[in-house]
Amino acid sequence: MTSLFRLIAMMIMLCPAFLLGADLEVRFCPVANVWSYPVESQRGVQSVLLQNAAIVNRATEPIEITAVDIDLMQGSVAVDTRHVAGDDLKKLAAAGAGLQASGMLKLLAFQFCGNQLVKGGTSLSGPTLKPGEGLLIMSEPFVYNGTRDSLRVRVLAGSGPTMLKGEASLPIREGMTQTHFRFPLRGVWYVGNGPTFYTAHRWAIPEEFGFDLIQLGSGSSSHRGDGTSFSDYYAYGQPVMAAAIGRVQAVVNNIAENPEALRRPGETDEAYMQRLQQMQAGHLENGTAAGNYVLIKNGDNIYSLYAHLRPASITVKAGDSVVAGQVIGSLGSSGNSTEPHLHFQVCDRPDPLVCAGIPVSFEDVVLPFADGPRPLQSGDIVQYLP
Repeated sequence: MTSLFRLIAMMIMLCPAFLLGADLEVRFCPVANVWSYPVESQRGVQSVLLQNAAIVNRATEPIEITAVDIDLMQGSVAVDTRHVAGDDLKKLAAAGAGLQASGMLKLLAFQFCGNQLVKGGTSLSGPTLKPGEGLLIMSEPFVYNGTRDSLRVRVLAGSGPTMLKGEASLPIREGMTQTHFRFPLRGVWYVGNGPTFYTAHRWAIPEEFGFDLIQLGSGSSSHRGDGTSFSDYYAYGQPVMAAAIGRVQAVVNNIAENPEALRRPGETDEAYMQRLQQMQAGHLENGTAAGNYVLIKNGDNIYSLYAHLRPASITVKAGDSVVAGQVIGSLGSSGNSTEPHLHFQVCDRPDPLVCAGIPVSFEDVVLPFADGPRPLQSGDIVQYLP
């Protein structure tokens, strides 16, 4: 035993000093957990997205972050590791600093847990961080086979001769919410946006597992004619049903629809996106991104959102009890909407934006072009079963 103690003492003398945790803080947003979502159900392929993490220098001297490892854990074993260092680390740091400098960090506060991730007065920088500065990590996706039970971020940094280490972990939750949900629309629908990495929803915290549902008609188009009027769209005015039993938490019913948000015939992608971004920024600033909506509490920390509804169409009010299948309004195109569709999401707080998405499956649908029953993906055709 004496020789072992001597060996340990020699190693300590030969190695730089390490300071664990106290001077290097790692935060997450969302803060409670991350959810997995199937990529390919038949083969058990899953996905996890680290939305945001922040590394903050709590020391009294500058530090230089030299590497960040993001691990997917199974027990105490790191099964998957993403190592970020060198130029990749510099690019990662520059992205966060640029977002803050542009004002987008404030405009998109819902994406960064308000001021909980990047607290007031914290400047984003890196890889070298002055005292109080932080480095932001965003949008790190993983795809894997099997199961993982936690996500861990490990940081290695230096402050003079002292090496600093910091780490933090989040549980990974698998499966779907246990609340029983029915599909909120009747007929056949197309999932324009869903919890799949190649569409926009997966990258935004509140709608990470939400759906944009539209109807297709002749020629696989969502509208008749030139699509310049809301009434041209097959989905417009369709009844929207409560997807589960619950109590109405909030209703907005007076947001006008803006036909300028529709794409003009012959308009280029670039021209349309330029117009659209200006309108979307206005909705975020004004708090009208969800347009007319109904928010229903379906259980403890389980809230379903039905957004972009038609003005003055909502048939329920805050405090009402609803049952699955009950009509609560009609489909429209209010708020941050490019065309008539239903935005449906389930999340953990009673706010359309300041919440974290929760995966949901529906009991009464078939996917006619899928290999078998599975959670919905972007691009699916969904048929309601009465």
